[in-house]
Amino acid sequence: MYGLRKRAQGLFRQVRPAYRTKRKHEAELAYWKSGLQNLEDWFVRGANLRIGLPPPTPEQKVNISESWMVNAVMTLHALRPHYTERLRIERDHFVGQRVLEVGCGPLAPILQFPGCVRHCADPMVQAYMAAGWPLYDYDAKFINAGGESLPYRESYFDAVIAVNALDHVDDFEQTAREIERVVKPGGKIYFEVEYHEPTVTEPVKLDDARVVRAFPRCELTAVIDRSGKELYEALVKRFDLLPFDFQHFDGQFCTWRAVRKQDATPEETA
Repeated sequence: MYGLRKRAQGLFRQVRPAYRTKRKHEAELAYWKSGLQNLEDWFVRGANLRIGLPPPTPEQKVNISESWMVNAVMTLHALRPHYTERLRIERDHFVGQRVLEVGCGPLAPILQFPGCVRHCADPMVQAYMAAGWPLYDYDAKFINAGGESLPYRESYFDAVIAVNALDHVDDFEQTAREIERVVKPGGKIYFEVEYHEPTVTEPVKLDDARVVRAFPRCELTAVIDRSGKELYEALVKRFDLLPFDFQHFDGQFCTWRAVRKQDATPEETA
């Protein structure tokens, strides 16, 4: 009986990470299914978006596709390019570059940056498309992959971005190694992370020290350090949003800028 119990405990330890990932993906998918309905209510029926954005006027609507969903997503990015605030960069920042967004979600905010070759990696790409999100019709290249294993060669990208994504991964340190690997020497990494206690969808607990240790091949600079309330107020002010239910008042949001070193040593790359 004791041996059977030990084997069962060993099996549980093996299954548990996969079970946690399954629960996380189910919760994220439920959120984005409701998000698609909210987007339709906003773009088609004239309701306020739950992020406080009033419905677009006919003149504001972007019409580049036969799909209302694609037009709605691009209209959203045109009216609220929130990565410019969260990463502190301008919309033309990546013109002429090859850029990867890690953890793009179904909205793929990398679309806010024109004039660049855009790649998106997310382990739920196929699930998003199955739920109705038209990722196949966006002007970007999508790969169904987590940050822990990016299917790109060394030094492939000029830049990598990630916003509210690196605390969602299964292995933060491995994801950081992969991001460092795929960006070229001298290339830049722009990311925002939230410091909070672990949750189902955000299981990674981070702080400044852990972030710095995870990127030994880079020189890091903390660009913004603010509370969730301060981030909420900045978004409302910059994009003239209506007050909305922002749920992350308890967390601390830190935006980092990293440059991959030109002369990384074997010890640093190990």
